[in-house]
Amino acid sequence: MKIFPHLRPFRSPSFRALFLGQAFSFVGSWVQNVGQGWLVYQMTGSPFWLGLFGFAGSLPLLLFSLPAGAVADRIARRRIVLVTQMAALLLALLLGLLTFLHLLSLPAFGLLIFAIGLAGSFELPARQALFLDAAPTDEIRAAVAWSSVLFNGARFLGPIVAAFLIPALGVAACFWANALSYAVSLGCLLRISAPPRQASARSMLPSLWEGFRYLATRRALLGQAALIGFVTIFGWPYTVLLPFFAESVLHSGPKGLGLLISASGAGSLLGGLTAAALVRTVPLPRIVFSGIGLFLLSAAGFALSRSFSFSAMLLGMAGFGLVLFLSAANAFLQENAARELRGRVVGISTLFFQGLFPVGSLFAALFSRFCGASATVLLGTGLCALGSLGIAVWMSSRTSEAGDSGKSL
Repeated sequence: MKIFPHLRPFRSPSFRALFLGQAFSFVGSWVQNVGQGWLVYQMTGSPFWLGLFGFAGSLPLLLFSLPAGAVADRIARRRIVLVTQMAALLLALLLGLLTFLHLLSLPAFGLLIFAIGLAGSFELPARQALFLDAAPTDEIRAAVAWSSVLFNGARFLGPIVAAFLIPALGVAACFWANALSYAVSLGCLLRISAPPRQASARSMLPSLWEGFRYLATRRALLGQAALIGFVTIFGWPYTVLLPFFAESVLHSGPKGLGLLISASGAGSLLGGLTAAALVRTVPLPRIVFSGIGLFLLSAAGFALSRSFSFSAMLLGMAGFGLVLFLSAANAFLQENAARELRGRVVGISTLFFQGLFPVGSLFAALFSRFCGASATVLLGTGLCALGSLGIAVWMSSRTSEAGDSGKSL
């Protein structure tokens, strides 16, 4: 069984350039994510503030992922990515400068994090759709698999870089490293050409409604999106509490935080590679629910662990299960979405995947303040398990339904 997905998407020069540019950009983003979390915890010492800043950074995805998906179907996707990545580069430079000069206050920090999230909310659906546009039309599933490998490889490497940058050069270096990664990505984007897109004569709201109606009339697609949303709200937000676990529970400092996130990233990378191999032969819904089960059991075990090595192993298993689930669910959504609606479907799945993350971050912030971080993670995994079971029952209540995609549990 081949572990890596097919290499045929790399026959496209545009796909190769996008892959290289996004590889640098993703690594830089993970370096900044670790530095950002560590800086918040050093400034506040509170898991509540970790959750609140996670809310601020991901709130734009909740507010703008749907119109961003519609925009990605209406105007040149390459232009959107160029503009938003340039904005993110400038914001990362400013964040690094204020941190270096010790001029960063909590309100200013929150505002900058929100602005970076705003740029990302418009960049994400345009970049994902552009990535698939650059691949041969018969290799969409392989392109989705390579996108997952790319993201999770960066999730493994970026925190390791941050773990050594912070003690050696300070947190500001994490933000400057991210700015440098955007510069490389922009250089790669300028080397590709994208087919011109004709602006739609339809207004934004009907365009958005068409995407919702398309998803709502396809039971299997809607069920997969709902599963992603439930995991995002109740299962995934434990990640914003990792600086608290690293410092106050496992007593491992910034290097420990970087290694914990890298362990999760290593599991995620292996999960992406495994999903890339399995999606060709195993029914996607089976992969989805196997991944959810492994993720929830591992995350609950992490909440109870007080051993650094055991916690790192559990985070690796959680990352493996989470990405196994997400890769299969996203492959199902993107493969079965009509090409002319793909930007809107990606925007809606982004709403369920990352757009609902601020709701989960707020859940983590509020409950950790009153119940503690460990109890919050346990509560979230329990609720996620119950919700996933309910959605599974709903999805399998009929073997077929008019207007569905033809694929069911």
